[in-house]
Amino acid sequence: MLEQDLRGFKCPQQFIQFKLALRQALAAAQSIKFILLAEQSTQDMELFLQKNHYQYKLEQQRGLLIVELNRV
Repeated sequence: MLEQDLRGFKCPQQFIQFKLALRQALAAAQSIKFILLAEQSTQDMELFLQKNHYQYKLEQQRGLLIVELNRV
């Protein structure tokens, strides 16, 4: 599983880094775990994942967004 730490980025750079890392994970055919600050919004990321039919889980209390790369 790949891991991408997005804590140092603010919107919109955070979303751009999210999409770039997701593309790299797809190329490597691996799942990816994003590390976020607890107060950072994941709404844009979640909408993108839903629109593109990715399976994901969000652990708000730990600031983790885990994306499984098998499309639904």
